[in-house]
Amino acid sequence: MKFIRTKAVALFLLFFSISPSFAKTEIHWWYGNSGFLGDVIIEIAKRFNESQDDIVVIPTGKGSYEDNLSATIAAYRAGDHPHYTQVYDAGAAIMVAQVKNGVVIGFEEMGEKYGIDVNADNYIPQVKNFYADADGKMIGVPFNSSTCIMYANMDILKKVGVDVPTTYEEFEEIAQKIKDAGYIPLVQSHDPWIWTENFFSRHNLLMTDGNNGFDDVPTKTLFSETPEFITHWTKVKEWHDKGWYAYKGRGWGDNQAPFNAGEAAFWFGSSGSFGGIKDLPINFTTNQIPYWSSITGGKAYPTFIGGAANWILNGHTEEEYAALAKFIKFMGSPEMDLYYHNTTGYTVVTKGGGQLAETINFYRTSPYHKTAPEQLNLEGATIPGGYRAGNWPQIREVIYENFPKILTGELSVEEAMKRTDEGASKLLAQFAKTL
Repeated sequence: MKFIRTKAVALFLLFFSISPSFAKTEIHWWYGNSGFLGDVIIEIAKRFNESQDDIVVIPTGKGSYEDNLSATIAAYRAGDHPHYTQVYDAGAAIMVAQVKNGVVIGFEEMGEKYGIDVNADNYIPQVKNFYADADGKMIGVPFNSSTCIMYANMDILKKVGVDVPTTYEEFEEIAQKIKDAGYIPLVQSHDPWIWTENFFSRHNLLMTDGNNGFDDVPTKTLFSETPEFITHWTKVKEWHDKGWYAYKGRGWGDNQAPFNAGEAAFWFGSSGSFGGIKDLPINFTTNQIPYWSSITGGKAYPTFIGGAANWILNGHTEEEYAALAKFIKFMGSPEMDLYYHNTTGYTVVTKGGGQLAETINFYRTSPYHKTAPEQLNLEGATIPGGYRAGNWPQIREVIYENFPKILTGELSVEEAMKRTDEGASKLLAQFAKTL
């Protein structure tokens, strides 16, 4: 009996003496998606965890994009931050600036140190440029990149007897017919992103000085100084007054709801929304966002991306960064890029993912997925494929404060633009002091 007990104790001690070598390296990944999109993130981590035995990725949702950015900043200050965090497009300038402050480790720097083949040219240019620094070196790790597109209810258009418009001029020709048939011609879900940032991109116009912040730290937005932008919002006000455009407040879902319910002919939203609405009982197509042919001379220019990138935060161990590098490589494979594109509607971010899609004839069975990458890959733009403007989340709030007042008549278009430029200049100046 003594021998058995002694042997049991020995085995017990042996197990605990060797167990640390079997401990998995934990990687914490914070994100700002919820619902269906959050479920997909959890699935990605699950697939990686099941693909190997040494690393476990722990995804943690923090609410919205804004919530996650705030939580990440607070956690870093407290020394309790994750290895990897998802920060949205409006926060890109903030995160890029944090490389020199030692908060963020650049994607290409990570690749050089841990053997990830980071070929910047393998990324779609509009994606690569948005998360790169002024020298073109990639800082953020592209992930859920979307762009604004137009969803069209084909049953409504067939009933009215009109086609999907390519330009805003064409939209104006059919809007009244749609209204007369008892439908809302147009709803859209994000003034700052769709009808501000992407207006400038779609029409090949600079949005800030300093070449959108890529040459110099921007000091002002160019809203009131851009006649084309003033013309656009003058038209939007006319559409609203005529009942061609319905504004349901700043809530994304509130503006999407009429389209989901089959009450609106067109909805301007995100390509990343496709995964969440593809099973709705409406017959819709995805289409490139319209542009003013009178401004571009008939040429379609690419839009800016939306969505977010993942950012590598400093302050962890070499072992953990080596593990994170393996996860980043897994996520950047053509197979995972296409999986995420297919599941959610976010665009492929790598040329490899796009080539795989073509190889397996993915777009033949799902042509609706192709709208976003085709729009992002349009050529001929002379402005940067993004903007480097700090405090942009707060600038978006200034836009939300002033632009709806155009629709109610509280402010003229010119006054709204002037007030927005003034508020933006103050916020840009505040950010410049942190550099």
